[in-house]
Amino acid sequence: MSGLLGALAAAALVAPLMATSAPAAAAPWTGAWATSPQREAGPVFADQTLRMLVHPTLGGSSLRIRLANNFGDEDVTFGAVNLARAVASGAPDLVAGSSRRVTFRGRGTVTVRAGTQIFSDPVDLGVDYGQDLAVDLYVTAGGDAAAITGHDAAQGTQFVAAGNRAGATGAPFTSTVNSWFWLDGVDVRPAQAVRGSIVALGDSITDGAYTTWNGNDRWTDGLAARLQALHTRKQLGVLNEGIGGNQVLTDRTDCCGSGTSISALKREGEDVLSQTRARYLILADGINDIGYHADADTLIAGMKTIVDRAHLAGIKVIGATITPYGCDSGCFSSTQEATRQEVNAWVRTSRVFDGVADFDAAIRDPQIPSQVLPAYQADHLHPNIAGQKAMADSINLDLFR
Repeated sequence: MSGLLGALAAAALVAPLMATSAPAAAAPWTGAWATSPQREAGPVFADQTLRMLVHPTLGGSSLRIRLANNFGDEDVTFGAVNLARAVASGAPDLVAGSSRRVTFRGRGTVTVRAGTQIFSDPVDLGVDYGQDLAVDLYVTAGGDAAAITGHDAAQGTQFVAAGNRAGATGAPFTSTVNSWFWLDGVDVRPAQAVRGSIVALGDSITDGAYTTWNGNDRWTDGLAARLQALHTRKQLGVLNEGIGGNQVLTDRTDCCGSGTSISALKREGEDVLSQTRARYLILADGINDIGYHADADTLIAGMKTIVDRAHLAGIKVIGATITPYGCDSGCFSSTQEATRQEVNAWVRTSRVFDGVADFDAAIRDPQIPSQVLPAYQADHLHPNIAGQKAMADSINLDLFR
């Protein structure tokens, strides 16, 4: 018996040493960048390489990308995919030594079926917050379909080269486009304490209309910068799922470049609930519904449906009040302004939401509350860069505890 007790005691002494020397589990994948896919009618890509730049809102030790062909009329095949750190926004140059071949189930070529999405294998490339990434897609088939999947307002320059130039350095990228095509998301393995991501579901104001070209200064970027200044355990990714012309209730095909704007109700599953480790949703939509004469009760019902679905998925929802759209003529009528005020009162007081981001209060003119403060106007509807910053700065970070 004494021999058995001695053996057990020895095992108890050894076990803690073995536990502490075991490698730490990898941090879970977390969304660092995303955009909302749209149906676009071109341009045509055939035997060409797209180099697209993105600005992750979280750093991480390794990466993976998500490709989407949600709206393509045909399957699309990429003969080569590459990922690298970019030297700067708005330029095609790559950081030396950072280029990595991207594979999908071990293969360097991938076909994304029409109506589907696919994740890459993990890529052994770390990235810091604020470091732009360059994603290269060499399109070999399916890029000349009548409809392809993209995001119409990248607010930055994307590059095109003839032939397979995936990972190429030098200056082969002689053409440019203004959309992200087929690239839908970038996930990272962040520090262990990072809890997940925030999804911003909205319209052109969230998408970044009138922000600095290649500047990454949307209100979502400002929020990401504020979160990055906190302790690691309070940091979160911020995923921008804004689309120009978006409505909560109704699909749009009549505005905002060549891309469709599927209603927030229809795209919530793809653009919010399916995002990697989404923990919070900021619902910043509805101004276009009012512009098309939706009544308050119908708009509130649609917004509540979005909130209820998110709550069922374990996602907390922050309600953003609808910003002003008043002017001397051609903006909201008195009836539409009354609808805006009614919806905003519900957002602030209904307790349906887990918190409120009062964007209306952040950028309205105190003297004329139905209008955006002139210093914050790009036009009567859209905030300028200062207005976007005011929106970002108005969000109480304690909402994301």
